[in-house]
Amino acid sequence: MKWSTFATLIFSFLSLFSVEAKSFGQEEIIQKYFDILKNESTDFEPTGAVCERVAVRELVNDYPADKFFIKNGIQYDERNMTIGELDVVIFDKATGLVEAVAEVKCWRSFEGARKKAKEQRMRFQTYLNKNIVIYDDEGKKYPKNQFALVRRYFSISQQGGVGQGFDFELTLDFKEMMELRKRLLDCRAFKNCL
Repeated sequence: MKWSTFATLIFSFLSLFSVEAKSFGQEEIIQKYFDILKNESTDFEPTGAVCERVAVRELVNDYPADKFFIKNGIQYDERNMTIGELDVVIFDKATGLVEAVAEVKCWRSFEGARKKAKEQRMRFQTYLNKNIVIYDDEGKKYPKNQFALVRRYFSISQQGGVGQGFDFELTLDFKEMMELRKRLLDCRAFKNCL
């Protein structure tokens, strides 16, 4: 056997092993998030919901629970008409003020997702100067002054997004995120989850 043929075979084997190892590692992460999210009351039918819930879990490393409270899905309305929703809002527990706001977009197109996240951020910043009502899914209202000194607005995507202009990326790629969503929806369909 020629050296080049042998080297090609070894390289192919190592590449295959690397892909399998990554797949196994990612499977463990998908299963971990499935176990965490399966008993949440979140509606996972909207494709972005699973991404937002994973983002909340992964932001704990940067915003630890002893100092920050992370809330998903805060809505804002003007004259009883919904204007938009903030995907992730991070509150400083010591001051009660909003430390950061993140838009989460797990789309096939990074470019389209990045553009949409920017539009949503700009819309909120514009409406913050208007007469809006801000509240969460439990009906709790938040005064606008809690959002007056937001230190950071940032964007979050699935794995691979930082290289495409996002500020933060999750550990799962788009396909893996959709697999997690499928498992959660299947689990509910068969009444094995909340």
